[in-house]
Amino acid sequence: MAKRFIQGLGVCIALALSLGDGGPAVAQETKIAALKADTKAKPTDAAAAFALGRAYRRAGRFAEAKAELARAAALGKGEAAVKARYELVVAEWESGKTNPALPQPPSLAMCKQVKVGKDGEALSKVCAAEAWLTFERTGVAEDELNAAEKLDGDLYELKLARAKLAIVKGAPDDAITKLEGLTKSTPNRAEAWGLLGHQLLESGKATQAVAPLRKARELDSDWPEPFLDLARALPSGTEARDLARLAVAMRTAWPLAWLRLGQLELDTGGYEASQKAFETSIKQAPKVVAAHAGLAFALVKQKKFADARKAAVEAIGIAANHAGARLAHGEALAGLGEVDEAVEQFKFANGLDNKDPTGLFRAAEVLLDNKEPMKAAAHAEAAAKTFPDDARAWVIKGDCDLANGDKKDAKDAYKRALSAPKGTIDKAAVQKKLDAIK
Repeated sequence: MAKRFIQGLGVCIALALSLGDGGPAVAQETKIAALKADTKAKPTDAAAAFALGRAYRRAGRFAEAKAELARAAALGKGEAAVKARYELVVAEWESGKTNPALPQPPSLAMCKQVKVGKDGEALSKVCAAEAWLTFERTGVAEDELNAAEKLDGDLYELKLARAKLAIVKGAPDDAITKLEGLTKSTPNRAEAWGLLGHQLLESGKATQAVAPLRKARELDSDWPEPFLDLARALPSGTEARDLARLAVAMRTAWPLAWLRLGQLELDTGGYEASQKAFETSIKQAPKVVAAHAGLAFALVKQKKFADARKAAVEAIGIAANHAGARLAHGEALAGLGEVDEAVEQFKFANGLDNKDPTGLFRAAEVLLDNKEPMKAAAHAEAAAKTFPDDARAWVIKGDCDLANGDKKDAKDAYKRALSAPKGTIDKAAVQKKLDAIK
């Protein structure tokens, strides 16, 4: 998880330098056009070159980012040059060109260049530490941070790097504590808020992640990562979906964002949009099983069952023991009328993830729809026994009981469904079924 964060979402969050508008997020690609015009009008302006370089980096256009940031570094003086050189190293890290088999990070040489005269000496040490973190060399990284602290113990990037070090060391609670302290001591910098939200999310604390991620967005509306993280932290719905749409508008080459958008479009009923999002994610990262499985579900929703089966088979080819891929395959087969094969896939999925009742539910429902209530009842019984607090289990059990002529058991099952503490059901519809039993 730590390495994925470092290389995927960027262990080194660049210095928070406002672009000045402070308004709502706009597509990064659109903003780039305006920034290009600004640099054309001001060809010797280091700040204009820096703004365009950072926008390129955030849009995932790393070659262009490096070229423009190198120009900003050449044009800048003092702290302006330091910031541009540091941002240039960030672009190098985020481009993903890291080979841990090498004896040392190639970016170390770039970190040495962050120091300009007497300016940036401490930041160059922090940069070196973060370079070593891309290799997960925590001991060397800590030495560099200790050296930076002797030069400037109040440096914001130093304190942020201490939290990143804790993440790589596998101490997420320590990282969270450090980040919470940094947001209190320096509340108007976005980086710590964003990293705090991300780390809470990665630690399974999605609800707690929402507030710091919202704050990061408020402070820096052009930073894509908090948009995606917030889309992941929020429950499925239109707000999360719209955030994911903004994320892919800000950075088009971002398979993780397209994957999340596909899931959210699927959940909110945008099945064609979901298909497109999953297909884009697959094009950018072909071996992500969740994208292939998601595509299969999106195609099932559009009743494109043959295409859905193909997508599900692709997913299973990547990861045969992926429960979602097996569920998707089952749905596609059910749509094609291959009931027995579908049930086998649903059973397979349940065996892979016995904490998710979906496989049992769908096996029972498909068999019941195929007018095989006795076979369906076996899966419904198993669902009710294994997940007694889930209302959905009792609904399907009641349906099977009723189909098999067991009215008393059906009534009991529907009553249990209405009182069960978990699972979303249409209570009015269940009550109507219950009232109809004589």
